[in-house]
Amino acid sequence: MSEIRPFAREDVPAVASLYEQVARSGSRTPAPGLAAYFERTFFDHPWFDPEIPSLVYVDDDGRIAGFLGSSVRRLLFDGRPVRMAVSGPLVADPSVRRRAAGVFLLRELLSGPQELTITDGATDDVRRIWQQLGGETAPLQSLGWLRALRPWRAGAGALESRAPRLARVARPIASTLDFLTVPALRSWVGVPEPLGASEELTPAGLVEQVARLDGRLRLRPAYDEAFARWLFDELEAVRSRGELVRRLVRNGDGTVAGWFVYYASPNGIGWVLQIAGSDQSLEAVLDHLLLDAASRQVAALRGRLEPHLCAPLTRRHCVLRQSDAFALLHAPSIELLHVVSSGRALLTRLEGEWWMGHHVESFDSSAAGADQAPA
Repeated sequence: MSEIRPFAREDVPAVASLYEQVARSGSRTPAPGLAAYFERTFFDHPWFDPEIPSLVYVDDDGRIAGFLGSSVRRLLFDGRPVRMAVSGPLVADPSVRRRAAGVFLLRELLSGPQELTITDGATDDVRRIWQQLGGETAPLQSLGWLRALRPWRAGAGALESRAPRLARVARPIASTLDFLTVPALRSWVGVPEPLGASEELTPAGLVEQVARLDGRLRLRPAYDEAFARWLFDELEAVRSRGELVRRLVRNGDGTVAGWFVYYASPNGIGWVLQIAGSDQSLEAVLDHLLLDAASRQVAALRGRLEPHLCAPLTRRHCVLRQSDAFALLHAPSIELLHVVSSGRALLTRLEGEWWMGHHVESFDSSAAGADQAPA
């Protein structure tokens, strides 16, 4: 009989092999470093919680034919500690898909002891399954925003995955057009010169500032320094999205206005993970983000729409669009779901699994051993 059971450390080679076959190359031989990624993420995580484990689906022959990752985050809800399970990735061997292996794995995870379960990298198929199991789509967080900084170069960049030859021809033309037209479009794509200054956001700084957020927020991360250090190290390892930039913003008088975390890709897209601060300071933080991205030659910024960002983003000529992935929620408490959707929670892409891109990146086979970070 098939069964679902917790993911064990000795299952790592089989899960890496399954993931390589289903989600990467089609081969049963995992790329160097892939197994180490799964072990590091799901067992060596500083907030690893055996009560909310990742899960495997074992078929009739005793072979692992499905996997659902679970990463635990610690939050404070009205000052009370709660646990959140972050769902993903989810893979199933084609031989067991007709048995609804993915549905059974997700149902098992959602029935766990955590107060909240989320995913922010869901496809439409996963969204339908999630809703059948009592979950909800977060409507605002399933939208995205885009702010052009160099619009012609951003348009040329959009061609690179679809028509690479045309993109190569378009790049120098786009750069020239940006040089000629951006001054005339300054009211739409120009970057205001903000007051104050920014500095590197350290793990200790992130812990300190989240703890100081105003009482308007009923739900927020309960970071500690070990987790924040792990988080920044793992974010930096996802190199395909660009350089990780994390900045603390100060007002002109030296007080903290807020902070931002994003990936900067020169001549490409910058992916925003978190913008935070008090209601009075969010526009200043956003202006510092735009200035930082422009200084790094980022063509456009993209991020997920968060309730607390709606007004600042629209006043900075950001365009709303369908996100590249759905944000989904599941919680026994209706009150907790309402808090997440109402804007009284700091629950951004930094807390989800969208950024966990190691498993779809290439790995450096020349690295010294399988325990090396992804290339």
